[in-house]
Amino acid sequence: MIMIPKDILNRIRPWLWLSTYTVLLCFVLLHFPEIWSVVSQLLSLLTPLFYAIAIAFVLNQPMKAIEAMLKKVALANPLRRKKRKEEPKVRGIAIFLTLLLALAVLFVLSSIIFPQLITSIGQLINNCVVYATNIVANVNTLLEQLHLDNIEWEIDAAKLQSTLDQLGLSYEKLLQTATDVVGGTGMTVINNLSALTSALSNWVMGFMLSLYLLSSKEKFIRQCKKLIGALLPLKTANRLLLIGQQANQTFSSFFSGQLLEACILALLYYISMTLFNMPYAMLISTVIGVTSIVPIFGAMIGMAFGCILIFAINPWMSLFFMVFFQIVQQFENNLIYPRVVGKSVGLPGIWVLLSIVVCGGLWGLFGMLIAVPLTAVSYTLLSDWVNSMMKKKRQTLDENGMLILKEEEEEENQPSAE
Repeated sequence: MIMIPKDILNRIRPWLWLSTYTVLLCFVLLHFPEIWSVVSQLLSLLTPLFYAIAIAFVLNQPMKAIEAMLKKVALANPLRRKKRKEEPKVRGIAIFLTLLLALAVLFVLSSIIFPQLITSIGQLINNCVVYATNIVANVNTLLEQLHLDNIEWEIDAAKLQSTLDQLGLSYEKLLQTATDVVGGTGMTVINNLSALTSALSNWVMGFMLSLYLLSSKEKFIRQCKKLIGALLPLKTANRLLLIGQQANQTFSSFFSGQLLEACILALLYYISMTLFNMPYAMLISTVIGVTSIVPIFGAMIGMAFGCILIFAINPWMSLFFMVFFQIVQQFENNLIYPRVVGKSVGLPGIWVLLSIVVCGGLWGLFGMLIAVPLTAVSYTLLSDWVNSMMKKKRQTLDENGMLILKEEEEEENQPSAE
């Protein structure tokens, strides 16, 4: 057996790694569709695990508070057991109480809020014709007040038919299109039922897995940290763990604060709208509370929804609702939001707006929900990197906003020898 000298092996080792990396990269690029298909299939199989992580993340917020309270009660008991024997019992009770709290919230929603929402939506559907007539009448009244009612709107049937002919539309084509749509309805229903069954099974499996994650979360976190330490260098591993802790803190503070603020905001709108005898108080306040989870755009959607519903009944009350909404939003932005959510995100307003637009365009509603905390973590990491690079280059900003070296600043501040 031929032995390669150690110095020669150290010289050729980087080239071996480089050649191996080049071969693997070429293989991935040449077989990218097949590799991506395997990865997609693997990710689809892990969908229940992703649901479990999301459910455990949400349930972990109230469970931490309940578990801390139970530990205080246990420590206050002079007949308490040893801590190692007590922790599993406390964790099990905390999970049980958390599930009871979740069931209580679902019961309140299903027995109090949902029936009123269904009643309001049913009245809205039954009175659609009346509302449409009222909207047309209100628009005509507004046009008369603005002296724009003398405009005549006419439809030329011949010109309309000519336009349809130019577009290639005819009665036969429309009938054939309708037949194709009706024929494909059966397959569409079957596919939707299959997708719904798959989604329900994933959620049920995810819920069961989330209970295991909650019961042994410290163990799973420790295993993940050990895996990161085994795969990465020490400095890189610690940096990655620090980023994970910061992301967990930011996401937890944001979502818990946003959910609490949404509940407070919905209750505030319901009480105030009931006092002012506004229609659909429960429906509009619930929509505003749900949409307010998304910053900036959520409030606009809630206001537009409420204005349309109220405008169908009373246009002047709709105008009053817009003014009333702005007043409540100012109260919420200046008093409720700083106290409930606080400065846990620490993101300037322009970045909040851009993050919602970009993430919403990439991932839809899910992107809008995670846009702010995700951008907050990225913003903090970028700020730390910029400050570290400035410190490394010994640069700083003077009073005029110009970049200077720290040595120059110190020399200018030192008194002259004369």
